[in-house]
This record gives sequence, C-alpha cells and structure tokens, in this order.
Amino acid sequence: MADLTARNREHFDQHASDHLDDFGALIQAAIDEIQARRSRISTKLTDAKTQSGASQEVRLLDYACGSGTATKALIPFVTQAVGLDLSQGMVDQYNKWAKEQGYSPDKVVGYQHDLLGEPQAGEQSPPPEALSNFDIAVISMALHHVSDPGKMLEKLAGCLKPGGVCVVLDRVPSDHRPELEIDMPEERKKVLSTINKHGFDGEELRKLYQDAGLGPNFDYVVVEKPFEITLHNHKLYIKGFISRGEKE
Repeated sequence: MADLTARNREHFDQHASDHLDDFGALIQAAIDEIQARRSRISTKLTDAKTQSGASQEVRLLDYACGSGTATKALIPFVTQAVGLDLSQGMVDQYNKWAKEQGYSPDKVVGYQHDLLGEPQAGEQSPPPEALSNFDIAVISMALHHVSDPGKMLEKLAGCLKPGGVCVVLDRVPSDHRPELEIDMPEERKKVLSTINKHGFDGEELRKLYQDAGLGPNFDYVVVEKPFEITLHNHKLYIKGFISRGEKE
C-alpha cells in the first residue's frame, strides 16, 4: 500500500521536530521496557560495551528508528547501532541526538530507508553493512504502521545473523479505541490515517515470526503498565507487548 507508506513519510517528516510532544511518554516507557528486558532479549546484552574495550561485537538495527527508541535503550550494551527510517525528518532527529551525545558515525548512524519500498528520488541507499549482519533488530511501536507486517518481519530476518534476535514492541489489540473518542481538528486526525493495524495478539505474531523464519524461542509478553500517549492534549492509555524470536 504505497499510499500508506506515503502518508507515514509525510506525517513523520512534518512532525519529526515535535513528535515528543505527543509521544514522549510512550517513547520513554518503550526505552525503559526494552532496557529492563535486555537479558531476555539476548544474552549478548548483559554487559556494558565501550568502543575500545568490547569483548565481542554486538550490532543493533533500530528499524523505524524515529529519534532512536531502541538505540537509546541498548546503546550501552552494543558496539554499534544503525537506525533506518522511511522519514528523513526522523533520521535527522536520530543523527542529531547521536551527535549531541558525542557518538561517532561508526558507533551510531541513521539512514533513510524503507525495507519494503523502492528508494525515493534523491535518496541514497545505505551501505550494504547497514542492512545485514546484525545481532539484534528492534521495531518499536511501528509495526502497526506497516502495510505488510509479515513481509516486514521477513525483511528484518534478512538483516540478522543466524541466531540473531528480532524484537517487536507494539500494541495489544483491543475493541476499545480511545483515540476515536477525542474531538480533534482534521489536521491532528491525520496521524490516525498512518495506522494499518490496531495491534497484534500473541498467536498472530507467533505465526508471523514463524513464517519469517524467526520462530525459535519465540516469546510474547504483555507489558503490565499501560503505555501513555497524548493526542490534542488528551492522555490516552494503551496496552502494549514486547516479543522476540530468533533467526533460524
């Protein structure tokens, strides 16, 4: 669905600089959740790494990186993080944060790239090493924006080493849609048109992982504390999950 991709790119380009106003609490909760569960994600994430003293290379792919949710959670425990996002505006925010933190591009770098699409006019393809040989790939609060979640997991699997781990953090399905109960101006409602699917349950996601070659040691855990988002100054709460599986 090219239109969905275009809507996402347009929206996140437009709101890259102010996305934390609505989603700052959600992003911080996701950072905390990923970091707290890092030892269950991968045993490679148990020890802090430094650029000069790491005992083993651990490479992280932060897909649909935004301003760097997974990177901010796991950067102390990896030797390199690469962020990919279809929005150049969000990639700019990612690289801005990395520079402000003092990370060199060898340590943290972001590129505009859509694993499911063709390069945009003027877009430079990332180098091959930015698309392969990762130990961990994370897609945080973004799979529900993707037109083909199964194909996306296949693409992420292709970016991993054998035995590498794919992590999804997203929304639990619910009949309750609080975002539809808010009286918002049309401009603010555009974010709702960037969504393809309103969550994933455990069995559905297990099959998507298995079909993508990511079935071994699959795990799906509902996060106890609801995630908070803000839409047009209204606080909303949604149940989230975190899942993981390993490349065959």
